[in-house]
Amino acid sequence: MKRFVLSVLATVVFVTAQTALAAGSDDLVLSPASVRFSTETVLEGRSVKIYATVTSSSQKDLLGVVRFFDEKEEISGDQPVSVLAGKSDDVFVEWKPHELGKHNIRIQLIPFENSSDNLANNTVEKTITVLADSDRDGIPNISDPDDDNDGHTDDQDAFPLDKGEWTDSDGDGAGDNKDTDDDNDGVPDPTDACPLDPTESVDSDKDGICDNADPDDDNDGVLDVDEIKNETNPKNPDTDGDGINDKEDVWPLDPLKGRDYDKDGLADSTDPDADNDGIPKTEDVNDANIGPVITITTDNKPLSLITAPNEPLEFESTQSTDPDGKVVSAEWTVDGKKTPGQKLNLKLTSSGFKKITLRLTDDKGESREKTFTVFAIHPVMRWIAITLLFLIFILAIFLAFSYSKRRESRWEAIEEGFKTILKFLPRPKKINKK
Repeated sequence: MKRFVLSVLATVVFVTAQTALAAGSDDLVLSPASVRFSTETVLEGRSVKIYATVTSSSQKDLLGVVRFFDEKEEISGDQPVSVLAGKSDDVFVEWKPHELGKHNIRIQLIPFENSSDNLANNTVEKTITVLADSDRDGIPNISDPDDDNDGHTDDQDAFPLDKGEWTDSDGDGAGDNKDTDDDNDGVPDPTDACPLDPTESVDSDKDGICDNADPDDDNDGVLDVDEIKNETNPKNPDTDGDGINDKEDVWPLDPLKGRDYDKDGLADSTDPDADNDGIPKTEDVNDANIGPVITITTDNKPLSLITAPNEPLEFESTQSTDPDGKVVSAEWTVDGKKTPGQKLNLKLTSSGFKKITLRLTDDKGESREKTFTVFAIHPVMRWIAITLLFLIFILAIFLAFSYSKRRESRWEAIEEGFKTILKFLPRPKKINKK
């Protein structure tokens, strides 16, 4: 009996051992070390590959599938594995996380022949954190200086995660790009001349400076404080509406008198020379324009009208001015030939006179002309002429002095003759009245 019991026990142990050995020999293994990710830094909006390696400890080829889960949601369909005896097989899936934060990734191996498979090594779980990358630039927000990639660093961006906003001028929680009243002054931005200044909304002269800070609201050249003193309108450059700017209008409150261009107290309409340029209104092309004042120099020196033949000369008009504008063009005329420019280079090839005309035109289209004559004479002839003139001058002085002396002697003789005659003439007697 005892032998029978021992024999049964031995049989049971043997069968159990054989069953365990068989189970281990046909096992497909999925270990934690065999599961890996294509990157350790998983970012939102980016895909990551999850790899799994299945190993066989069997002496025969085994088949199965691997399933990947994000929490309870399956990432992809079954991934079949075909593992040769004693070898391994790799599978992977593409995973694009939809939420930030921690994710529990579960990989499950399902062998087709599971009667002898060890289920304890068929499941692996790993936790991975998905980091925020708002601008999808591959840099997680925790280390990205500009999370929304709008060109404004996070420390200066009121909306670091909104690419379309970065400033909230009035602090109302709405970014300026979407806010219809950035300074919250009650005036909508499209009609607010200073949309970021709650104390300003009007810029009368459109000079970029709103009226409260602008010392000259209408930009007429007269300060607002002076306009108030003058009783003119500080927001209207032409208070009386006569077409003349208040600064230029001698009578800014009288639309009937109009302009006084030369400020002589006479309205241009009645002034015979409104611009005081010496040209009467009836002859002046533009009686509200003084015109160029011509100054001609020779080699940057006062104009020289005497030269020698073949001696180069350079005449200039650069010192000419226009009191109420600027000179825009100059034209020289010599022997009918016109030469434009501020300078004229000239050489007289022979002795004689040469007439030159300079015409200047100002920015209002009015021209002035000046004509002068240059005399060319040989240096020797010049000195002879100077000597002759000097001798003539001396002779003239001598003759004048001599004539003056003779004339004085004659008058003295005449005077003495009259005195002698008067001595012989009878004197009238005195009559005594009683």
